[in-house]
Amino acid sequence: MDYKNLNINLVNLPKVRVAAGLYSHWDSVVKINQDILNWVREAYKEKSKNIVLNSMEEVAYTIDEAIKSEGKEFLITEDVYNRLNQFFLKREFRIGGNGFNMGNMLFLSGLVPVVSFPSRSKKLMESSPAFKVVLNDELKKPKEAMRIADVDYDHIIIELENSRHILSWDPITSQGLFDYDFLKFASDAENIDIMILAYAHLLLPEHKKKTDDIIDLLGMKRPKIHLEFGLGCKDSMKYAMEKFSDNKHCDSWGMNEKECQIYLGAESDVMEDLKEATLNAIKEYNLDRICVHTPEFAFSISRYDLVKEYRSLIIACFYAAARTFGGLNLKVAKTLPTELEPVKEKIGDYNFCMVPCLINKFPKILTGVGDGFAAVQAVKILS
Repeated sequence: MDYKNLNINLVNLPKVRVAAGLYSHWDSVVKINQDILNWVREAYKEKSKNIVLNSMEEVAYTIDEAIKSEGKEFLITEDVYNRLNQFFLKREFRIGGNGFNMGNMLFLSGLVPVVSFPSRSKKLMESSPAFKVVLNDELKKPKEAMRIADVDYDHIIIELENSRHILSWDPITSQGLFDYDFLKFASDAENIDIMILAYAHLLLPEHKKKTDDIIDLLGMKRPKIHLEFGLGCKDSMKYAMEKFSDNKHCDSWGMNEKECQIYLGAESDVMEDLKEATLNAIKEYNLDRICVHTPEFAFSISRYDLVKEYRSLIIACFYAAARTFGGLNLKVAKTLPTELEPVKEKIGDYNFCMVPCLINKFPKILTGVGDGFAAVQAVKILS
């Protein structure tokens, strides 16, 4: 199977019950422009000593580094948010968040997922697609589950040429103010077949034990679970890794190449280094599967069937490329180039599968594409 020979009518996702979380919120997007470049070049820049950026000088430093290499994700103080809010006056507001982005990809692909909404403001819920939302153990449409008093927060996203840089002040995500209606419902296999989670990287260190709230809800009747990583608080992400692996409450992990370096100790973003670190981690944490995705390729090391892994990865890459056009343009995505040949091999007790990514040199959107990839491959491999 390769991309040009894919039959679009045969790449539909299986009709399983999927839950995607944990955060849905507003993103405010600004594309890198000359005004921002001039400000960064002229500004005094200071490297932050803390996980939370406390000044515009620290923000300028992170943006300068992002321009030189690639964007990352940072928490900021309320004061810094207010100053950036005045500086970035022209921003496009979209609904985002890991949970929303994953759910939206599945929704565009023909499924109707259950999606987590910790904040349920009138504006947010009225603007959401027709996902399913849990309200007191019942499934509702977003418009039927709004809470008028809830507050809207937005995450500022600077879209660079080939990545994005995120600056967020959001007590809901940093303090772990979860959607417990969602978690209680989605933690039961009688309700959900597959739960896809991304959240831990946004927790401040003092709130890392909020992961325990999730673990406590997962019992013998849990659904299959994929945990997606993110750039942010290493301490909180590491805590989640240990808790999910210690309790065998996870069937699959996913991350990008930078996250593989930070959390799994890969020496570089070269494939062999990523592969070595992933193999070491899957043994150390006693996991069945880890997936790593980069702009050029995606691979998994797992105990799952090799043919199923190949199909899962290639279809996820296909959907992710289609998403970069702004909708889900599968027909055009088939025509995009690749730079590598796929690899399938055994490594001891594990299967290694690598597929090339389709390269869109002129993407319309980048934000949420990685989340979309994560959702599709999780549904394909865990169904």
